[in-house]
Amino acid sequence: MARSTPTYTPVRNYAIGFFLSALLLFSDISYGAFAPLRGFVNASTLYAKMISSGIFENIGETFSSFQKNKIILQENKELKEKILQIRTKDFIHRKDNEEKIQIINFHKSLIHALKNDDVDIYKIASIDLRNYLCCSTHRVFLQNTRNVSVGKNAPVFAGRSFIGQTKDTYLNFIEVILLSDTSHVLPIKSNFLYCDARGKGKPMLISCKLNKNNKNFKNQIGDAVYTSGLGGVFLKDIEIGFISAITPFSINEVEVLITLKSNPLEETFYGIMSEEADEI
Repeated sequence: MARSTPTYTPVRNYAIGFFLSALLLFSDISYGAFAPLRGFVNASTLYAKMISSGIFENIGETFSSFQKNKIILQENKELKEKILQIRTKDFIHRKDNEEKIQIINFHKSLIHALKNDDVDIYKIASIDLRNYLCCSTHRVFLQNTRNVSVGKNAPVFAGRSFIGQTKDTYLNFIEVILLSDTSHVLPIKSNFLYCDARGKGKPMLISCKLNKNNKNFKNQIGDAVYTSGLGGVFLKDIEIGFISAITPFSINEVEVLITLKSNPLEETFYGIMSEEADEI
């Protein structure tokens, strides 16, 4: 509750306060009575300044160190990215050089094997692996980045022998039907047979059916098998595989199983002859 009238203070109280103040001031001036207290206050103030200055200095150093670490981390990140880019470029460059060497060596081997330098080299794009490993359709697709005009039924060479022939072209891709495809027929010969070998629908296998009563028939497992040159597609006398088994097929027939020389799963580059071989 607010007071309705001001409180009265006697004059003697002011006089006593003034007298005590004057006495204390005189004592401090004359005898230094409050010097220790002032020293303590000054020292406390100095310590407070020193501590606060140290704290702010540490905070500043910490912030500066944090900024420096942040800059160093950013520089390390940029250096790692540059190193990664350099390594990637170096890897691509080495792979390109390796591929160029492979293409050169493959082209030389093709010229030597086919006695024909009119061969274009293509890199594999994909193989229908699911069908190749289990079923009758065996196809490989090659990259045709230069859009070279490729005719149908052109012989295709890979590794050390023929591996199939062209079937069709789609945009920048060439479809190749492999010798092991059940719809493919290849005229072949060996020391005791001439026949049209058909794909078995199994990896690297083709087969012929022969009359076992034929006087020329000989059971020669391991004999080399060559292209006969008949049909006008494949050059003759190119080794394409070997006789791996001869089994009874019917009363008068046997099946001659031939394992092919080249494995499409191991090849990266394929050669396609630009001109069809003459029929022989």
